[in-house]
Amino acid sequence: MRQANTMNPTTSTLPAWAELLDDPADSQLRQLTVRLATLDGPADEAGVWPIELWGELVAAGVSRWSIPAGHGGAGVARAQLLARYARIAEGSLTAAFILSQHDAGVRRLAAAGERPTARWWLDAIGASLAFTTVGISHLTTSKRAGAEALHAEVEGERFKLNGIMPWVTAAERADVFVSGASLPDGRQILFSLPFDRAGVSVRPPFPLAALQASCTAEVACENVYVAENDLLAGPAENVMTHPGAAGTGGIETSALALGQARAAIEALWEESLTRPELAEPFVALSLSWVETWKALAATSEGTPNSPTAGQVRGEANALVLRATQAYLTARKGSGFLRSEPAQRWARQALFFLVWSCPSPVANATIRDLAGLCEA
Repeated sequence: MRQANTMNPTTSTLPAWAELLDDPADSQLRQLTVRLATLDGPADEAGVWPIELWGELVAAGVSRWSIPAGHGGAGVARAQLLARYARIAEGSLTAAFILSQHDAGVRRLAAAGERPTARWWLDAIGASLAFTTVGISHLTTSKRAGAEALHAEVEGERFKLNGIMPWVTAAERADVFVSGASLPDGRQILFSLPFDRAGVSVRPPFPLAALQASCTAEVACENVYVAENDLLAGPAENVMTHPGAAGTGGIETSALALGQARAAIEALWEESLTRPELAEPFVALSLSWVETWKALAATSEGTPNSPTAGQVRGEANALVLRATQAYLTARKGSGFLRSEPAQRWARQALFFLVWSCPSPVANATIRDLAGLCEA
């Protein structure tokens, strides 16, 4: 059981934030975080493509972080990327979510070796001439599409696609989708698919409970053909388990959760300056944040005996829910107004319960909410 901590929050916890998220570009990131925070509320209320939010990321070079240097990008290392993702999520989870899906597509293109089509798309994205996103949840955690999920058949030297990609963020803005499909024999392929390929159609965005401005939608394929030069990996069994696969629900998602948790915890700290009864909860949440961030860092670095990615995700999920609901409670009725960040953060935190959430993590969360303790 955690012991109550009565340390002074102004002297013992806040320095840990800066130390753990230290970055050579930290001052610029802090300024960007502030700008994103002012734009996240209006974007949430509008519920349409957030031109200003994404424009801020592009102008600050954020969209080039994950692109290899040889293709016009910054080639930022993964550990540094995690800290930067947390900073972006601290300002705007909407912006961070869109970025995470864009970067997942970039990573898969970069992992495709010297395939000419993948190289061409990376050059275009690095020059800000193209935008990518991923549509692979039907190969990982989503069962929404069921039998209608995207599948492929071999026709000569090509593959014919039919079905839907069930959850595609920024679908209406993408120039190329990184997606995958299953073959009748159980093998799978990953490929790059231009938005204007014959038979591809983007459906209207889902009416989400939060993050509506991410413009997440289904993408349907009707007799769409991809050739050998479109392939990024496969045909192979369980292609998403191969190195470099375009996963979006790993430690990057946990970093986003911790970024939003940090925003709520810092807001609670500001409240505690005039309400001493909030100081102890602030310290407890802060210490949990530090512990979870260190666990995430150890997992990303492959430190021996470090937690699994699933264990980190479970801790990050629990913390972002506690932190955002604590701040909403502290703000009382005012926090429930649409103009307040408290209600928005609480709604957005629910995202982590359902998005790319592995079944073991989801089941453990349900048991915890039900008050069932593991033996």
